Amino acid sequence: MIRQCFEKDRGYVMEYLDKDRVLNLFFVGDIDNYGFENDFQKIFVDEEDGRIKAVYLIYHDSLLMCSYTKEIDEEFVRNVIKEYKIVNVNGEQSCIDTLDLTGMKNDDCYFCKMVKTPETSNEAIEIATVDDVEKIKEVIKVVFDQDSPGMKKSIEDKTGRTYFLKKDGKIVSVASSTAETKGLAMIVGVATLPEYRGLGYASEIMKKLCMDLLSEDKVPCLFYNNPAAGRIYHRIGFEDIGRWALRRNKAE
Repeated sequence: MIRQCFEKDRGYVMEYLDKDRVLNLFFVGDIDNYGFENDFQKIFVDEEDGRIKAVYLIYHDSLLMCSYTKEIDEEFVRNVIKEYKIVNVNGEQSCIDTLDLTGMKNDDCYFCKMVKTPETSNEAIEIATVDDVEKIKEVIKVVFDQDSPGMKKSIEDKTGRTYFLKKDGKIVSVASSTAETKGLAMIVGVATLPEYRGLGYASEIMKKLCMDLLSEDKVPCLFYNNPAAGRIYHRIGFEDIGRWALRRNKAE
């Protein structure tokens, strides 16, 4: 039986997710930061005889799922995609691979966490305020050809932070955290303008960002699908711990 969860179910749901708190960082972070009862986030569980088989989280236009036993209800997933106009479907790869999501773009990647403290950065890294957001979004747009609609809110409500590096009077490299929660944080949006690549700027920003997170007892985690980026992350102190699947509507 699949049912929607509310605040009274927090302990029940979190006990399940905490079995692999690192891999479920987005679940944990979103629930810790936004709870069960709001307009843009909803949590459902599929349960049988008091046992959770799967957890589903809808966040705006994204669907996140977790099932240690790979018991995903494909009909429910299809209905959610249609009803909530889902653009992104994601979760641990072996879980997502049980679904037929023909028509969606495959963006599978590696999932890793920091296992050793990086060296101190030698660059003048700055921490973004809301006043810096528009300039930073310009860099993200150039590198990834996408917007960053949640960046300002993340800075305002302290669920994430963005660091950047300036050269020649402009922002040339950036990195952010998101889904910050007790003990964990996700690194996202690592980007450097094309003409400033190969100079180690992203690595320096990552070092500073990760050191600050670690000083607050938050272990940095991240995704990557670019082998060259993976080598950089490994040198900084990250280690692969799994595979993550992301499916996107091709129209996006």
